[in-house]
Formats: sequence, C-alpha cells, structure tokens
Amino acid sequence: MILLLLLIVITIFIGLILYFSRQVIYPQVLTHQHVRKLELEKELYDPDDFENYASEDVRIQSYFGYTLKGKVYLQEKTDKFVLLCHGITSNYEDMYKYCKIFLDRGYSVMIYDHRNHGLSDRNFTSLGYYEKKDAKKCIDYLMQRYNEPQVGVFGVSMGAATAMQLSTIDDRVKFCIEDCGYSDTERLLKHRALEDHNALIALLLKPSDIYTKLFYKFSYKDASVIHNINKITCPILFIHGDQDDYVPYYMVHELHEVYKGDKELLIIEGARHANAINTNKLKYVTGVHDFLETYGI
Repeated sequence: MILLLLLIVITIFIGLILYFSRQVIYPQVLTHQHVRKLELEKELYDPDDFENYASEDVRIQSYFGYTLKGKVYLQEKTDKFVLLCHGITSNYEDMYKYCKIFLDRGYSVMIYDHRNHGLSDRNFTSLGYYEKKDAKKCIDYLMQRYNEPQVGVFGVSMGAATAMQLSTIDDRVKFCIEDCGYSDTERLLKHRALEDHNALIALLLKPSDIYTKLFYKFSYKDASVIHNINKITCPILFIHGDQDDYVPYYMVHELHEVYKGDKELLIIEGARHANAINTNKLKYVTGVHDFLETYGI
C-alpha cells in the first residue's frame, strides 16, 4: 500500500512537471485570422496604410531545418530595414500597428512568425533562446536579398526578449527597441506561476527547468538576457507600461540600469502588458522617433 501511494505521488509529481513545462514550450497559439480580426475591430491600424508599398511573402529556412514565414513591405530604396518580432501565442498580424512608425521614417519592414507560431513550422517555444537564431537567419536573408541594408530590430514581450538576445549575438543590428521584454526568465515564470496558479505550481519551476534542459536543450536561465545584455553594442530603447503585471514593470528598470551602452527609457503611464501603443499612441510614436533621431538611425 505504501509503495502504491508512493508511486501515485511520484506519478502526480512528474505529471505536474510535464504540465508546467508544456505550458511554457507548447503554448496555445492564435491564428492569423483571429489576431487580424481583433486588430481591425479595435482599429489599431489601417490596412490602407500599406497599399502604397510593394510587398513580398517570405519563406526562410532556419538554422534548425524548419521554415519561417513572413512578409516584407518595401520602400523604393531598400537600404534600411527593421525586423519586427511578435509576442508569445500571437503572430505577425499583431505587428502591423507598429509598422507605420518605421515606414514613415523610410524604413522597409519585415514581419514574420516565430517558430511554433502562426504560419511558421511547428516546433517548441524557447522564450527567445532558439528564436534569436531564427531572427539572425532573417537578418541573413535581408542582407543577401537586399544588398546588405542597415537593419534594426523591434520586439514586443517575447519578441522583445528575442530582439535583445539577437542583439547579443549579431553586431549587424544597428538599433534595438524592446517593448515590455523580460530581464530574467526564471523570475518571470515564477511570477506567472504564482499569478496564474499557486505556490505549489511555482515550486515545480526548478524540476521543470531540469526537464527542459534534458529534453529540449535549453534552461530558463539561458533565455534570460540580463546575464549578457552588455554584449550588445547598439543603442537600445527600453519601453514598458507602468501598469504591466504580466511582465513586471520593475524588469524594465533592471534592464535599463544594467545596460552600459547607449540607451533611452520610455515609460507609458497607465499601460498594461503589450498595450503601451494603444494607451498613449502619441507618446509612444514620438518616443520611438526621438530615439531614432537621437542616434541618427
């Protein structure tokens, strides 16, 4: 009887570890149709804004063998680009509201779906760890296809973490703009476990991390940019809403304080997670333009 009870407890424990890990690496993702419908219903962007730009569908073979799918909108002169990275569970439809900021400054833009999201091939999500190599492959594509343009990167939430992690490994990035990215993945996941579940689930963080390391070859610490942010050599604009409790507001101050390079900080009062541009579009757009103007990019 004791052995049976012990077996049941172990089985439940392993099941909870698998549950926690799969919540992270196999999140439920939204379709393009769903995100597009939400964005248009809220009038977050005007499709007519893109009619005057040539566009191309993009298929990119990743370093790991799967296909990434996206789209580019092109200026007549394609000498500078910005790569836009969406957040977890979403897809590139969510990035159209940011595109016009850069198109208005003469940038061509590329939007794409992360691995395991949208139209790109299915794989597991790694909170930016493997996604940064996919973003690097996108820059390879832009460099080859458009004769080595200048390229900046912009990201929201997990896309922001991806943008920063990309910038640590690719010095071709001319600027990085991160909106509500996280500094420390372990502390973020503990925070989310406590907020979304309970203290028991939060206790599973460490064994879940061990499981993820064994079977998926990355740890949660590997996806934390705070440890190597000073490998970045380009200017960074840090953006966060002061009412963000999904990725805690304090994390932007951690990132901003630790980074020793050229940097600016833009706080949007009253904004919750990934909602800064919707909360105060004028301040948001002006802040991005001022950053690009300050550093001549």
